[in-house]
Amino acid sequence: VAVVPLPKPPAEVPVQGSIALLAPKMQVAVTHILTGMMEEGFKAKVFETLRTPERQSFLYGFGRTYDDGRGTVTKVQDVWKGWHAYGLAVDIVEHDATPWNAPQAFWQTLGKLAEKHGLTWGGRWKFLDLPHSQWAGCPTSPTALDVALAREQGIQAVQKKYNAL
Repeated sequence: VAVVPLPKPPAEVPVQGSIALLAPKMQVAVTHILTGMMEEGFKAKVFETLRTPERQSFLYGFGRTYDDGRGTVTKVQDVWKGWHAYGLAVDIVEHDATPWNAPQAFWQTLGKLAEKHGLTWGGRWKFLDLPHSQWAGCPTSPTALDVALAREQGIQAVQKKYNAL
């Protein structure tokens, strides 16, 4: 009997979690949110900021919809269809052993602070994305013009368009 080895899962592409990769006004907002969470008694940390095409392809490799242990997640293949690629979105989670399983009070406080500091919170969407916040000056998703602008002039041009520099 021949033993066929199982294929190795793809190597995880590192998450970019540095606030410095966000648009300047997003950096300020996220810093205020993290400070506010601490003042409200919650330990919060940035999980992801700028998402690269390589990371998006890795995430898409799970399939369009999957359960990643944090809940059901739907991914789009094109990184340019989400604000993470432009430095205009952030995922913030609880800073503990189960960061995605925070109590509702954590998520509600996060949402309140995100909105207070000029962001749109994914907890208000039909498809809830509790850790996610993005620049409120942007539409829900990037437009075809945003994609073209980023490809032609870089993401800073899109950040400028939405007054996030």
